[in-house]
Amino acid sequence: MVIASFVLFLLLLRAVQGAQWSYVREHMHVYLGAIVFASVIWILRAGLGDKLNFHFLGVVVMTLMFGWRLALLAVTAVVTITFWRLGTGLLAVPINTLVMGGIPILITHFLLIWSQRRLPTNIFVFVFINAFLAAVLGTVAVIMAGSFLLWFTDTFTAHYLQTYYLPYIPLLMLPEGLINGMLTAIAVVYMPQWIPLFDDTRYLRKRGE
Repeated sequence: MVIASFVLFLLLLRAVQGAQWSYVREHMHVYLGAIVFASVIWILRAGLGDKLNFHFLGVVVMTLMFGWRLALLAVTAVVTITFWRLGTGLLAVPINTLVMGGIPILITHFLLIWSQRRLPTNIFVFVFINAFLAAVLGTVAVIMAGSFLLWFTDTFTAHYLQTYYLPYIPLLMLPEGLINGMLTAIAVVYMPQWIPLFDDTRYLRKRGE
């Protein structure tokens, strides 16, 4: 927890320094609305017992909307609100923020860079690769990282996790991908100004232009 707190502090410091605060000023209602919406879906979760819980993340679409810096700040707020509301120890906020927020943000960020360099620039690539696929990969990575930490800290045995937790990966990754993909597609079509990372002059231009 100490190491996670230190790492998160450094990341938040860098995020605050380089965040696009002009976007927040212009779209304050969107940013705060995303934090509230994500907090609700995190609080309304299902699980096995008191410690193994399942819920949608919604981190990918926030990363595409706000960039990794503002997304990390938003996820930190979401985790803090969720843990406070559920009465969970706030000391666990840093490590949970890094796992459930940092991993999907990292995957989305680098997948976006890779797709912009290697793949055709069109709206279908943006939605499918940067939203759907990033959410699927992020969900798998979060569950695997969380399972490793639960096993490493002797919270659950490997057999228990393999039997009662890991089999739920397919049931979580596809809906997560669909939700992030649909929200991104809706925003791109109706509110493209909400997603600065989507440059319509680049993704919607005609061939040869």
